[in-house]
This record gives sequence, C-alpha cells and structure tokens, in this order.
Amino acid sequence: MDRSILCVDVPAFPVAVARVVEPGLRGRPVIVAPEGSARALVVAASDEAVQEGVRAGMSIAQAVRRCPGVVLRPPDEILCRRATAAVLGLLGGYSPLVEPSSPGRTFLDLTGTGRLFGHAPDAAARIRREVADRLRLKATVGVAVNKLVSRVAARVIRPDGLCDVFPGSEAAFLSPLPVLLLPGAAVVAREVRFDDLGVARAGDLVALSPAQARLAFGWRGERLRRQALGLDEAPVRPLERAPAIACEDTLAEPTNVEVDLLRVLLDLCERAGARLRRARTATVRLRVTIRHADDVVARAEAALPLPAAADLVLFLQAQALLLRARARRVALRWIELRCLDLVRGERQMGLFGPTARAEPLSEAIDRLRGRFGSAAVVWGRRLGERVTPAAARRETP
Repeated sequence: MDRSILCVDVPAFPVAVARVVEPGLRGRPVIVAPEGSARALVVAASDEAVQEGVRAGMSIAQAVRRCPGVVLRPPDEILCRRATAAVLGLLGGYSPLVEPSSPGRTFLDLTGTGRLFGHAPDAAARIRREVADRLRLKATVGVAVNKLVSRVAARVIRPDGLCDVFPGSEAAFLSPLPVLLLPGAAVVAREVRFDDLGVARAGDLVALSPAQARLAFGWRGERLRRQALGLDEAPVRPLERAPAIACEDTLAEPTNVEVDLLRVLLDLCERAGARLRRARTATVRLRVTIRHADDVVARAEAALPLPAAADLVLFLQAQALLLRARARRVALRWIELRCLDLVRGERQMGLFGPTARAEPLSEAIDRLRGRFGSAAVVWGRRLGERVTPAAARRETP
C-alpha cells in the first residue's frame, strides 16, 4: 500500500498568526523581526513584502529600503506556540501520526484512513477548509507518498492551494522544478554553485550518475540525487509522549560570539533547572536546537550519566551539545534547550567532583532568589550583562 503523507504548510507563519490578531494587517506588506536594531534580521515576510524584494534573513534596514511602507511586528513566541498547538489539535483528529517540522509546517500520515475520511486529496481539501474556517489561517497542502515530495508540493502551490502528486510520478513532478526547492540543496549551495555545474533543475541532478554526484557535491551528492528522484523513507514521527521541559530564547541580533551564546545557554539552563526542581523531577536526556540567521536548523542530543536538575550540570552537558550543533560559521538567532525523559523522586548524586555539590548549591540559590529576587545571586559568567532594577524584579521562570 502506498503511503499518503500530507504536508500542511502555513507560509510566513509568524506573519499569518499576527494577522489573525490584527486583521488590519491583511493585504499589507508585513515583516516579523526583533525590535531595537536596524541590523536585526527579518524572521518572516508576507507575500506582499516578498513581491517588493524583501526576504527572510535580510536586515530590517534593507527591508525598509526595498519596501518603504512595510509594517514591522516583533516575534511573539507565545502566540505562535498557541497557534501551533491549535493546528496540531485539529490535525490530530485525522491521524495520531502528526509531526511538527518547523513553525507553520506539519506532516500528517493518512495511510489507511480512507474509510474514515475518503481519499487523501479529499481529506486534504477538508483540512484546508477547517484550518481557514476555525483558525483563520491560509494553508497550502501537499499530498504525496513521502514527506520530501509532499513538502515540495506544498511549497510550489503557494500562496494558497492543494497539490496532489500521484504515486509513481515523484521524479517527473520534481524534474522541472528549481534544484533549490530540494531540502538538501540549500546547504550544498553554500559550498558549491549549481550554476557553475550546469545544474539548475532537479532533473539535472537525476541525469548525473551516483559517482558524478559524489564528485560534484561530495558526500551529500548521493543524498541530493535521491531527493531529486523523490525517494524518502523517513516516517512521520509524532510528538514525544514522554514529559519534557523546554526553554528557548530569540537573540536580539544574530551572533556567533561564543561568550554571548554561552551566556544565553546558561540562562536557559537556569530556567530549565528551576522548573525541574520545582516539579521535583530530573532529566536524563538533553537536546539543544539552534536556528541560524539563514533559518537553517541544527540540533544535538545526548543522554546524561545520571538524572540531573542542577544548573551547572545541565550547563556542562548543554555546552558540549551546543558545540556539536554549531557545525557552521553562520550566526545564530535562536536557541532551545529541551530536557527529555523526565524522572521523579530522589535524584542520585555523585560522591566526588564539582557535580557532587551542584544539586544542594542550586537549591540554596533557589531559596535566596525566592526571598530576595532573581538578581540576588548571579553566576559570574553572566556578569557581562547589566542587571537593571527591572531585571532584578523579574521573576525567574
């Protein structure tokens, strides 16, 4: 049986969510970007702004020059999370196999649900209507036998529509499309110019032999050629059912300065550690996810030797994961720390080394901050920040 995979994509998701709250923004050029600096980069741009030459990743100053009438809105992570939860709840009524891929993009596996919802294209059309009527969001939907082709289909049908790729026609569908539509092409394009090699369409990649692809694009060549053929066996992975704690931070300006990144990471570890200790839990697995200034996402994950909830223990492990995830020199604009596989009860602590004192130290700091404020005790690594009275009164998450 052929799989039926849907990619439900809301283009420029932060802009679309902002328009739900402010209907007056509809039809106007809108960008979402951090406030406070003209050098801050655009996170998302509406179709109207894109038509004027604005792109995600360019500076606000450049976006304003290209589109003088553009409306700027700051990122609203809380509102976007609520909108994402609403989309996942709606899609969960069609299948338990729902995988959020990135803000606004979700994969759904409808294989074997024909008797309940009809053919996959019919179910996709119904989903688009429900997303528009119930959530007031315009989504494009791609239907195919795998995640790769459905993702490309949802992108080429923008700004609003449904694209159904018949089983067996994946390579023919991709062949005339620009090669940069393939998920793996953007990374390769930073090292190799496709134009110099005469590769403009996905079909040009298929014309290469596996050996030629490896010679032209290195170890990524064979994978890129498989993508051009429309081959993808990756399953739709539902949300993790195990309890987890996640803390994230969007940088005011993208940076690659290690001191600044570690300062942000320490703050995330403090917030996550405080939540773990309040819940009387500990984590046995950490995941660090980063988003670069050009919207490329990378992550690293590892199991801990022992369950932990202390800030310093989390920071030591998260620091190593951040180093692994930063395989590129592009500046970062978003970092997330996720504590997975939480356990309850008494935590086992080591007898020797600095981690042996980390747990009671963190608990003592919690008591001091609870009594005198979050700025009563500050780690030395964060002394580079100016602690203002407003920051001192702010409650630690």
